[in-house]
Formats: sequence, structure tokens, C-alpha cells
Amino acid sequence: MTTLAVATSEGVELRHDIAGAGSRFAAGVLDGLLFGIGYMAVVIAVLIPVSFDPSGLSGFVAGLVLGGGVLAILAYHVLYHAFWEGQTPGKRALGIRVLSADGHPATLMQLVMRALLWPIDVLLTVPLPVGMIVIAATPKHQRLGDLFAGTLVVRTAGASRAAEPYASATWSSLPQHTLPLTPGAAAHFTAEDRAFLRDLLTRMDLAPEKRRTLFIAAAKHYADRLGLGPFADARIAIPELYLYAREHAS
Repeated sequence: MTTLAVATSEGVELRHDIAGAGSRFAAGVLDGLLFGIGYMAVVIAVLIPVSFDPSGLSGFVAGLVLGGGVLAILAYHVLYHAFWEGQTPGKRALGIRVLSADGHPATLMQLVMRALLWPIDVLLTVPLPVGMIVIAATPKHQRLGDLFAGTLVVRTAGASRAAEPYASATWSSLPQHTLPLTPGAAAHFTAEDRAFLRDLLTRMDLAPEKRRTLFIAAAKHYADRLGLGPFADARIAIPELYLYAREHAS
């Protein structure tokens, strides 16, 4: 299995298994079914009033919906990937997600560029599974859209357990703050920082000693970067940092 090693700014290394053609195809089929069902429901909903609307406005709206099918599916992919941590419903079900080729979260521009090549990948698959062949043949299992946008698809470690950590908790509601975090510290947290901390908290595949080492290294990095001083326990500091970063995300 091909592996992507990501050296983080915290001085530690995280590894991601790159998804193969099979899981990506299955995710694509599931997304296609879900989109098709939703799109047909919208089409039926806008077609029903056409025969009862003498103004013709319903017919105009129906024409826009019918003619915008390709744009709708492109929007489906861009918006889900952008706001659902690099995943669509199909990818989440298969435990895979899109990242930038350097292992960091993909940017919105990369996701748009990737989506724009999706119709070409699909059209090439009709006479011959060229898209699947490209995924299987490239070193990092990238389709044409991935190569164009500089992205790849990786397996999500412990996907069935990688729910949002501390979903009902907030930094403000913690009974005790062990780190001297101030509102001004929020400017020093990026989307990459939040993604890294979340990944660290949900990585259940790591050996206990490796997990402990990563927690200590990451906590020390942020303590030094933010001038927080010494911390008593990285197992408490990392969740607190994540809750703070999530609560103050812009």
C-alpha cells in the first residue's frame, strides 16, 4: 500500500495510506446515486408547477435546473469537500478524503480545479476506464483532476471512530483552563493547525508510545509558539488547544 509521509511544523511525522482505485470508484458510485436521487427530486419538484403556472416563471426555473445539472454536481463536489473536511458522503462512507499532495488540507482553489476536471474523467471512462487506469498507474493513485490540482485521496485512519472530538464541548465552558490562552492567540491558529490537532486527537491507529510522543511534541510546539510557558500534561493541553482553535475559528 502506498503511504504519504507528512512532516508537520511541529517536528513530527504523520503517515497517511493513499486510497486505491477500488475504494475511490465505490465512493464515486455512492456519491452518484445520492446526487442522482437528490437531483431528480428537485427536478420533479420544479416540473410539477409548470402546467399550473401561466406566467411561465416555473418553466424558466425548470429549464435552469435541467440545464444546470453539470454545474450542480460540480458544486456538490466542491462544497462537500470544502466544508466536510475533504469528504463527500461517499468518501466518508468508504473512509477516504481529499488532501493537498503535500499532505495538508486542500485549498478551495485546488478543490475547484479538481472538480473542473471531473467531467473529463467521467467522459474518458465511458469508452474505456481511463480514469481508473490513471489512478492505478500513477505513483500516488491520482486521477487527472488530482494531477491538475495537486491533490490526492488518502484513507482516514480509524474512519468509523473519527467523529468530531469533544463535539458537545467548548473551550469557554471548560471548568478549568490549564493554558493561558487569550483572545489574541486566535490569530496564530490556521485551518492547518485545527486540522492537525483534530487529526492527532482522532488517530486511534497509533501505538500508545507513539501517540504520547506526538502529543508532547505538538503541545511543546504550540506552547513555544504562543508563549504559553510550561504545561503539566500534554493529554490535557492538546484537547484544550483544539477546543480553543475550533471555538475561535474565523
